[in-house]
Amino acid sequence: MQANIVCIKWGTKYGSEYVNRLLRGIEKHLQMPFRFLCLTEKPEGIDKQVEIHPLPVTPFDEGAFDARKGGETWRKVGLFQPGLAGLEGDTLFLDLDVVLTGPLDDFFTFEPGRFCVIHDWLEKRRAWMPGRDGKVGNTSVFRFNPERHSRVYQHFCDHQAEVLETFRIEQQYVSRTLLDDLAFWPEKWVCSFKRSCRPLFPLNLIREPYQPSEMRVLAFHGYPLPDQAIAGYQGGVFKSTLPATWLSAHWKDAA
Repeated sequence: MQANIVCIKWGTKYGSEYVNRLLRGIEKHLQMPFRFLCLTEKPEGIDKQVEIHPLPVTPFDEGAFDARKGGETWRKVGLFQPGLAGLEGDTLFLDLDVVLTGPLDDFFTFEPGRFCVIHDWLEKRRAWMPGRDGKVGNTSVFRFNPERHSRVYQHFCDHQAEVLETFRIEQQYVSRTLLDDLAFWPEKWVCSFKRSCRPLFPLNLIREPYQPSEMRVLAFHGYPLPDQAIAGYQGGVFKSTLPATWLSAHWKDAA
């Protein structure tokens, strides 16, 4: 069995070192053979072991979307385009700023064929609210089947105005479109630095961020970014953290 793993790099926010760190983490934590692809318009500096492919075609004005708050994540819809980079079978997508910390093979044997994704931390807590059911994934780490789940792309192409009126962000749309095939990763596998590691105020000001013992992937959504978390982050009294010194073994040393 060969594992397919893909990431997207566009623009200037993330450099080639983010892709190379993912590669080193995959090599360390994945036992099975793998194919690692980066979809990018700027391949300079990326390790030669990484397959480089063009950015996926998206059925919208990318510049206009990028200018919207959170709009750039809609580019992930392009991953579901039929025939993308010759991918076949279950494929794991990783955001560039996730940190790989533990065994990855189970991400390919868990609920085979289904759309597997993080259970979004905030949406899970909001499930009690009117009009919410909590069934929304965070697409920092998800596994999809390019052929089985291509309806995400096709439906968006046919109903773009309706989709954008109904859904604020891409992960809401993808989760709802694939609801009949939706499965959430086990909670302890993928953790959020904000939700799982950062102590609550006022302990965040005096205690180093926690390191969950069974964590395999650590997701960074918003700020801090991994480098900032390692150095210590100043973002107001509620969002600041002391240095997460343990994180450097999984991030800086992997570059």
